[in-house]
Amino acid sequence: MRFLVLGAGGLGGYLGALLLEGGAEVDFLVRPRRAEQLARDGLIVRTPERLIRRRVRTLLAGALDSHYDVVLLACKAYDLDEAIAAVAPALGESGVVLPVLNGIAHIGRLTARFGQAHVLGGMTTVNAHLSPAGEIVGFAEIPGRIVLGELDGGRSGRCEAIARAFEKGGVPSMVSPRILAEMWQKFAAFAAIATVATITRASAGEVAATAEGARFVAAVFEECARVAGAEGYPPPPETGALVRGLYARAGSPYRPSILVDLEHGRPSEGDHTIGDLVRRAERHGIAVPRLRAALCAAQAHAVRRDRAPAPG
Repeated sequence: MRFLVLGAGGLGGYLGALLLEGGAEVDFLVRPRRAEQLARDGLIVRTPERLIRRRVRTLLAGALDSHYDVVLLACKAYDLDEAIAAVAPALGESGVVLPVLNGIAHIGRLTARFGQAHVLGGMTTVNAHLSPAGEIVGFAEIPGRIVLGELDGGRSGRCEAIARAFEKGGVPSMVSPRILAEMWQKFAAFAAIATVATITRASAGEVAATAEGARFVAAVFEECARVAGAEGYPPPPETGALVRGLYARAGSPYRPSILVDLEHGRPSEGDHTIGDLVRRAERHGIAVPRLRAALCAAQAHAVRRDRAPAPG
């Protein structure tokens, strides 16, 4: 089974490296700067348990020369349009796209472009960041796993084969007949975590150390859960417990990817994730004041980035 991984950043690089460790054939579609870095240093992944250093095959957009069985989309939501154009030549009649983006709106855009037969549902709880030095650092505050499945809920050999490839590399994997519900469960949790991080600009341990942290986190998750429920996918109680527990451990270094992006002045997924929930809340007539505050903060960050002078 041949995999094309779009990007070799935190998530794509981490998952691609573990697929390679399990014996899969993996190529990485990257930008020129990242290609140069990987050619010089190799793909480096550090976790609390292991160090992976591998030479990898990279390709640039426009240079795809064959079809792949699986295209793994691990890009940021704001890069989706560029990603769709870049990977389109990699999909043949039997190829499939496996997206592990945050949020849910990308599924409609992918199926509109490639057709439902060529798109799977997917979600991951892997937490990995790309360091300024180009190394990928994996964290274990949330157990990292992948869940995937056919959008129509049917069973398929291709999903089972993909799950086995991840398992061989050490990524716990599951094929779900309710993949959209799984994605919504992750979406509610991610949006709550992203909202807390965007408003507080603090690690989980710092929030846990405050007098108002527990109440604030619970209220944020409740807003997310109400919107998900109105969309037909109420999150189970354990999802709320996971989010509240994540922000209940004093000293926890956990920092979601959106917080890392905000701290480094990068674009954020705020409008594509928090904003998506706010717009859905509007359609259902649900008040979400905390989500709106976070969306305003994310939009202000984008304004500040746009106004900042270019380096040099």
